[in-house]
Amino acid sequence: MDAVRRRWLARLPDRPVWVEARDLLSRSASRLIEHPAGVGFVVWRAEAGLGAVVGEPDPEALALAAGDVPELLAFADNVERVRSLLPGFVAEPATIFEDPGRWPPPPPHHCHEIGPGEIAALDHLPDDLLAQLARAARDGVPVVAAFDGTLAVAFAYVASETETLWDVSIDTMPSHRRRGYAAAAALHLMRVMRARGKTAVWGALDDNPASANLARRLGFVESGRLWVATLGREGASSVQGSR
Repeated sequence: MDAVRRRWLARLPDRPVWVEARDLLSRSASRLIEHPAGVGFVVWRAEAGLGAVVGEPDPEALALAAGDVPELLAFADNVERVRSLLPGFVAEPATIFEDPGRWPPPPPHHCHEIGPGEIAALDHLPDDLLAQLARAARDGVPVVAAFDGTLAVAFAYVASETETLWDVSIDTMPSHRRRGYAAAAALHLMRVMRARGKTAVWGALDDNPASANLARRLGFVESGRLWVATLGREGASSVQGSR
């Protein structure tokens, strides 16, 4: 790991709001560009489709990241700066939740971890979800499926990870939503990760109250705020053309 990454990892505390940024910083596959004055950086990973903007970003670095990934995380001290530099992007607020360790009883659905071979055989899933699960498996993180009989219908996996924390990612087939499958998968994975000494973090966009409500039902409590900047329709042509 290079000195710039080590320096920023030392400066960003291992807290829920920084999980994705710290995970990106720690990965050699991610691209990092620091502001020339050392007052901030942009880091992103094209394969994951995600980046983070910390402190004051270098405008050229921000433009490069915006051309490579569809989502950039911004924070309270820089979200307005990101908005001004990326007028084609819309920054939506999100609440970060942390697991305090008090869980409800899990729904009565069978769950187990699945590996690359089992994931590759899930031909009933949309291509984008299948690709996400396959990437998670390649990264070596646990992927849990909840089953309706023999059919895998909901999935939970580790989207980002730090020394003590991990970020929950959940997907459920539309036909099986609001039936406890997502909760079952999440709780199973939370037990797996707790055994590894890791605490779960959950992020929910403000326009997705169902996600926030599920987090609260699972015992999560509010811990912080960030913003997710995504390309809006009006800015699509200009940003795409700059790539």
